[in-house]
Amino acid sequence: MTLARFTRPVAVVTEQDTVAHAARVMRDRRVGCLIVTRDGRPSGLVTDRDLVVRVVAEGHDPATATLKAFLTYDPITVSVHDGIETAVEHMRRHGIRRLPIVDDEGHAIGVVTADDLLVLLGGEIAAVCEGIENRADAEDSR
Repeated sequence: MTLARFTRPVAVVTEQDTVAHAARVMRDRRVGCLIVTRDGRPSGLVTDRDLVVRVVAEGHDPATATLKAFLTYDPITVSVHDGIETAVEHMRRHGIRRLPIVDDEGHAIGVVTADDLLVLLGGEIAAVCEGIENRADAEDSR
């Protein structure tokens, strides 16, 4: 199962955008992270937590502060052709919850989150449980 199922229009900003602009984009797009792009390729990532902990809590003015000082540069990415196992391994190894998905040219085409994977795997587990609950008697399967 590839990560292609998680491709969708990506919420993007530039490092020159203000923190206030980024917060509005997150609100309007209903997302918890934004991909910072340069020429369509991910160059950074900024999360709602970054904005709270690194900007607001430190007393910076969101209306004038630009994202340049607060984003995480060079995010770990996954290919649209990678399997969910690759995403899980990157998240585990690096202690992260979000991975930009890139196409063959390196352009951002989606984001896979830990929540996405939990929902997917939870659905798979539920399907197995349903199969077990509705199983045929052993005599029927011989």
